Amino acid sequence: MLNKQIVGILLIVLFFATEGQSQSFRVRGKVLYNPTMNDCFQQVPCWEDVALTKVDDWIPPKAAVNIVAKGTGKVAKTDRMGRYVIEVSSANDTLLFLYIGQNRVEVPVNGREVVDVKLTPTPIPVIENLIGLIMPAIDAGEFPDIDALAEKTNVNRATARDILWLVLGNTRMKQHYPGEFIPDYRFSELD
Repeated sequence: MLNKQIVGILLIVLFFATEGQSQSFRVRGKVLYNPTMNDCFQQVPCWEDVALTKVDDWIPPKAAVNIVAKGTGKVAKTDRMGRYVIEVSSANDTLLFLYIGQNRVEVPVNGREVVDVKLTPTPIPVIENLIGLIMPAIDAGEFPDIDALAEKTNVNRATARDILWLVLGNTRMKQHYPGEFIPDYRFSELD
């Protein structure tokens, strides 16, 4: 009789343990950027620490930052103060922070309920290099391959896509690259 009770208790504990693992996990935080970032960040590469700038220089971005749970369709946006809340499927998910003109940031949640992020700008030489390839193609009526742009300029695909988006705008980007993620930079309405 005692063995049946122990087995029953173990089954109940096991049920609730696995039940908790399948539930979503809420992450919140704040995203800031520095419009007066020191000159090093306009060089490639920059080895200076982001923390060298004054705390007061970091402000919420002027448009919404998209926060994406990597590998899922879950997206959240920052509000005007740079705050966000996103439901992820597990405490082990990874968040992507997307803001045009800033380097994309990929942060593992690692069980944290608060994930604050500081964005740094995409260096001007990188942007100039990409635009130098994009504009002649567009002027010739061609639309460059994003992967080829990334390879030719030695940047990741996301950066190449973002700069192409800046050149084309939403309408032409949707028309010529329909499978690409098009950011929506309206602020969220957090309470």
